Amino acid sequence: MSLHTPTAPNLSPVADEQVFTVTGAKAVRAERVSMVEAGLLERQHLQEWIKEYPDMLGEDVLIVTEEFDRWATSSGAATADRLDLLGLDRTGRLVVAELKRHRAPDSVLVQALNYTAMASRFTLDDLIEAHGRFRDDEATAEMILDDLREWAPNVSDESLGPPRMVLVAEDFSPVLTNTTMFLIESGVDLRLIRIGLYRIDDAILAMTSSQVLPVPQAEEFMIRPRSAGATQRATRSTATRQASVAERLVGAQTFADGQRIRLSVPANVGEDRGTIEHWLSEQPERAHVRWRLDPKEPLEWAIDGSTWGLRSLIRHIVVAATGEQPRTALWGPNWFLGPDGRPLNKIADDIDTSLAATRESD
Repeated sequence: MSLHTPTAPNLSPVADEQVFTVTGAKAVRAERVSMVEAGLLERQHLQEWIKEYPDMLGEDVLIVTEEFDRWATSSGAATADRLDLLGLDRTGRLVVAELKRHRAPDSVLVQALNYTAMASRFTLDDLIEAHGRFRDDEATAEMILDDLREWAPNVSDESLGPPRMVLVAEDFSPVLTNTTMFLIESGVDLRLIRIGLYRIDDAILAMTSSQVLPVPQAEEFMIRPRSAGATQRATRSTATRQASVAERLVGAQTFADGQRIRLSVPANVGEDRGTIEHWLSEQPERAHVRWRLDPKEPLEWAIDGSTWGLRSLIRHIVVAATGEQPRTALWGPNWFLGPDGRPLNKIADDIDTSLAATRESD
């Protein structure tokens, strides 16, 4: 929900970001525009983009519900608050996302903190109910719980909190970024994601998305020198778990470059499993990829040699097989099996367990 609508665009330059179209030796700079100028809206556009690509909020986030407004005071009275997006990460932790299609007002931090405080009282039953309304299908509570546990095997009342906060906007003021840094250094898990909109050839719009705070490369170093050894080990372990499956597998050199990986449609997937499996069987090479030592695009599709990310290839296959957009927030790692028949996420989990045991013995 928006607390402030600007009368005119007010964008500051995005540091170190320039977008060009390239034709051979010729490069043309794209024009930065605001969502207001482009006639794009917060709920109908920005929110839909993030639902389609929830990794804009961080690696491996499942959108659980949107526009959640079923809050109540301790006396049972309903409130008028409406949370833009609520997600769930792979560790079973909630992700509270507040979106602004313009420069975020400084007051958005109070708004996000309020939503996070309310979401921190979520139980697993609340999550199942909210996700069921969001899905709007015939799934029972037991089926929804199974799907949530397929996504986050350790999800429980205890794992849900404290939620992580993500603010997405075109720009952030110095006051807001300064306060954000203070909160981060005080232990609050908060991220600022900046989107940039660019006009190309007066017709095509392109969007960029980047994490402003904490600086991604510096996140693992945000431990104060006075932290105890146990705290440092726990923080490093958390950072490892939050890394993507592809990053962990590539970093551990689990597979050799060019090793064949097989695609298999998960049993509990919320897509048309029969149609997808039939499409794959029509050309057996469609179900095979070769591993690449590139965490962003670790797959080379055997059918044509094109390179893909885990989720992007699955999305492409679902659309090609069914002729429709995916019904659910796809998670790529559990669609691919290693040589031993285990899905990539299980193999990555074993890497984490091995690393944790090694650190404990150090």
